[in-house]
This record gives sequence, structure tokens and C-alpha cells, in this order.
Amino acid sequence: MSKASKSPETAGAHIPSADDYADWVKAMMRAVATTRDAAVLYDSTIKEPTELLARVVREAFGEQITDRYESVFVNGNRFVAAAVAQRYGVQRENVVSTTGATSAMAMAIRAYVEPGDHVIVETPCFDLLPSLAAAAGASVSYVPRRAPDFQIEPVELAALVGPRTRLVLLTHLHNPSGAALSDEAVLALLAALPENVRIVIDEVYGDFAGPAPAKATLSPRIISVGSLTKAQGLFALKCGWAIASAEDARAILAASDQGDWGVSKLSHAVAARVLENIEPFDGHWKALLAATRPVAERHARQMIAEGLLEGEPPPYGCMYFPKVVGVSDTRALTDWLWSEHHLVVAPGEFFGTPGHVRLGFGRDAAELDDGLGRLAAALRLYRKR
Repeated sequence: MSKASKSPETAGAHIPSADDYADWVKAMMRAVATTRDAAVLYDSTIKEPTELLARVVREAFGEQITDRYESVFVNGNRFVAAAVAQRYGVQRENVVSTTGATSAMAMAIRAYVEPGDHVIVETPCFDLLPSLAAAAGASVSYVPRRAPDFQIEPVELAALVGPRTRLVLLTHLHNPSGAALSDEAVLALLAALPENVRIVIDEVYGDFAGPAPAKATLSPRIISVGSLTKAQGLFALKCGWAIASAEDARAILAASDQGDWGVSKLSHAVAARVLENIEPFDGHWKALLAATRPVAERHARQMIAEGLLEGEPPPYGCMYFPKVVGVSDTRALTDWLWSEHHLVVAPGEFFGTPGHVRLGFGRDAAELDDGLGRLAAALRLYRKR
């Protein structure tokens, strides 16, 4: 492992498991449900467009059942795959339908990783990435994405590669910072790797910066995964996909015993209708962020000016991962924010980067304004402590 990747800020050695994070979220949501003045500021998902979704369901299953309601055995709904292919610049044979990006990532890892192999994961990172690699029997190393731009140095990535390295797991937009990976940056990282190493990129937030052709279109050695969960807020449909070369798509399916058994015939019929007319759903998140982003940026500027936070909000998406000035134990901070002020933010410890917090602004602008104002007031008090 390179010397840089062992630094306290980027080592990733203490990233909690996905179960730890899930348990924290469940506990906080139970507490929020019974706390009248709770403000939830950690969420990184767009507010669900329930009215738009209900309209699609009525149209699909009203007077007659849509012809998109078909068998999903083996490789999912063909209309979903065709719509994904058209949207992201690939062919139908390049798309594997799944129940979500997590399932797509797990299937890709299963196809190329055996016990004893090695996987490189970005850090800060979403906890599921190293958890999925470890579940496949891989050892995990971490390549840093350092503040403030959260990019990756190809030389640091190359230094981590060993004889059993099989995959590199990245996100675009980066979770938790929201930083984008340009095509040029991805190709530079690929050039630093041996020919037998693939890059798998979770692009669930990629639509915020596009939508553009999937990163998988840059090289047969890149696999993109995505879903309707984050930008569109359609987690109820459990619709995701992997995009890969035709050869890799077949390998992913072959390694997963007839594909993803969890794919729903019903929800993917609705997802097909959504993907075929996705403009209203894209309009939903664009209108929402047009209202919330100015609020988030205004509060961020103020807190930066006061010396409470460091790091500008990214230009895309609904996540912000600032450093809290003078605070190294952000888990203790977030516990205090809840117990004393009923504010919920995600501590950087969950992403392997103590000292930062993840804030989300994909929901209601008025609630965000109130919550961020309360956060600034609370941080002023915490600094005095």
C-alpha cells in the first residue's frame, strides 16, 4: 500500500460495515419519527415524485395492462434494458437488469473476484463498496480521494496494484462528496492499471451531471452500474442495471445463476414506462434542486465565512461533504447534534474520513433552510465547548 493511502484522513481502515451504517440509519429514523422538531440533513436521495409515479401506474394498469408487463426471468425486462441502452449510449446486449445498483455491483464483483483476490476501493467511500468486495473473499486496499476536489492521482492508484488485483471500485458522482469524475480522469486511471484490471463505477448520481453516455462506453474494461433510486427518487421500483461490454455482460450473468432473481415483473414494467418517458422525472429533480441548491450554497458560504466549515458545495447533485473546522471526532459531534438539537447529519467516520460530515439537500427547500440555520447555530455553540 502506498504511503499516501495510509494517512489518517484517507486510510479507510476504520470504515464501518454496511450493517453498521444501516443500523445507524434505522435507529435515527425511528428517533426522527417520534421527534416533532427533528431536521434530517444527511439524506442523499431526491424526494420521491409520488404523484408522477402514481400517474405512470394508473396509465400502465388502468383500463388494460401495459405490454411492458412481461417475464423478467434470466435478464430482466427487455423494455427496461432497451430504454437504459438508449439513454446511456449503448446497445441492448450491453445491459444487465438488476434490482438496483448495489445488486449490479455485487454481480460484477462476483463475476471477476475469487477468494484471495484483491480489490481497490476509493476513500472516502460508501460503505457498501468494501463490504461487497470483502463478501466475495477479496482483500481491500484504499486509494484516496482527497479534499477539496476529491479526485484520484493515477500514480497512487498504480502503487496499490498487486498480482491479484482484479477490480477498482469508484463512484460518479462521488459518494459522499458529490465530486464528478471526468472522462479524461477515468481514462487516466485506466491507463495506470494493468490490462487485466477492470474499473467498476457506481453512477447512480451520474444523471445530475448529464445524463451522458455511461463511463462504460469509454473502454471495454469499464463497467457502469446505475439505478432509478437516487436522482429520480424511485427507490420503490427497485430498478437498476449494469452496463458493460457484451462479453462482460454475459460473464456477469453467467456468474449469477440466471441473473438477479429479485427483479420484479410488476415494478420493472412500471420502470420501463418511466424510462421511456423520463423527462417529467428529470424535471422533478431539476426543479427541486433549483429551489434547494441556492439555500444550501447560501448557508455553506456563511458557515465557511464564519470558519465553521471548509470546502465548497460541488456543482452537481444533492450532496455536500465539508470539513468541520476544529473537529476531529465527527461521530461525537453528530451524536451531540441529535441529542441537543435534534439535527441529523452523517458523520465522516461512516465514509472513512473523520472530521467531515455529509449533508444532503434533495428534499424540501423550507425545511432545508430551517435545518441548516439550526446547524450553523449549533456549530457555533459546539466550537465554544
